[in-house]
Amino acid sequence: MGASRSAVTAAVMDQPGSMSITTFPVPGVTADTALLDVSMCGICGTDKHIYQNLVKSHPLGMPTKFPIIPGHEVVGTISDVGEKAAGRMSLTGGELKTGDRVVPVIDLRCGECPGCKNHPGWPSCERGETYGWGISSRDPPHLFGGFSESMFILPQTKLARVPDSVPDRVAVYAEVLAVGVTSVARISHPAQLTGEGSPFIGDVVIQGSGPLALAHVIAAKVAGAHRIVVVGMPEYRVEYMRQFGVELSIDASKMNREERTARVAEAIGREGADVVFECTGDPTVVEEGLSYLKPFGYYIVAGIYSDNGVTTSLNVQKYVSGRYATIVGSGGQTELSYAQALRLMEAYAGKMPFEKIVTHTFPLEHHREAMEAAISERSMKVAFQP
Repeated sequence: MGASRSAVTAAVMDQPGSMSITTFPVPGVTADTALLDVSMCGICGTDKHIYQNLVKSHPLGMPTKFPIIPGHEVVGTISDVGEKAAGRMSLTGGELKTGDRVVPVIDLRCGECPGCKNHPGWPSCERGETYGWGISSRDPPHLFGGFSESMFILPQTKLARVPDSVPDRVAVYAEVLAVGVTSVARISHPAQLTGEGSPFIGDVVIQGSGPLALAHVIAAKVAGAHRIVVVGMPEYRVEYMRQFGVELSIDASKMNREERTARVAEAIGREGADVVFECTGDPTVVEEGLSYLKPFGYYIVAGIYSDNGVTTSLNVQKYVSGRYATIVGSGGQTELSYAQALRLMEAYAGKMPFEKIVTHTFPLEHHREAMEAAISERSMKVAFQP
């Protein structure tokens, strides 16, 4: 941050559909806190859903704490860091310092509740504090989201250092890719022990064609998936997926369920997929996704993060117990998966077109156009560049 700056500009959402540019004072940093100059911040599906008033509640029934500075897919540079925070916040060891590029772990852990004690490293804290929607911008130091020039980093936050070879335009996708890394990790081990789950090399179907679906394409491919089929929409995103080496990408809007099922079976065989990842955010696709699964396969629900009030029904015997299916809920990512995602980006640079994932960038002042571009889905990842 420039030494002469006395104020920070941010895009504040005071209610669904209403955002405005607001200035805040530059907060001071204590021994156990830090300040981040935001380089880029992606617009997540959750940000879009909050903006469109489609979110009834977040995990554990948590509300959106308006007014908020949205945004949690952040990469930035440390402009100030407290003495205690320099060591405590470092995710992978070594003290942090001013000038380090980092990606913040967005879910905070109190360390005291049963969720934190029983599942360390997971976003299962019962306080539900999360940058971008779970901490209001109403009170100082205000800057608790990424749609801002600067972001205040609270004591319990972990920061993942970005490798020098990974540019900001790629690193901004780390939070999303970390979800894919976590999903794949959750279903990779049982097959080695019991013969069920994903044997990787296996066949995969991914429902959805947005940034989260892409993260699961990448993570599954790196893990050794044999054939990957994407079932999504609209055509722009379905065609986009071909760049990442999927076996088949199906535009769901151009076929009915029977036709989609036939195309999937044609691509991977009628026995079905070893793993199906739900990455749509739509509960009504679950039964169809389960129908793609082979016996003893795994179905991972990764896209339905927020409660949108939609319920669904399915034939449990036909698609779950009758197939010995395992259904896995995945509401986020582990702390360490952030660092793993960044290492994956470093290791596979040149082998995967990471630099093409961010398709549109906007300054904060163009927040309306940015949200419209993200909602239109004629984009992959839309990001702010404060």
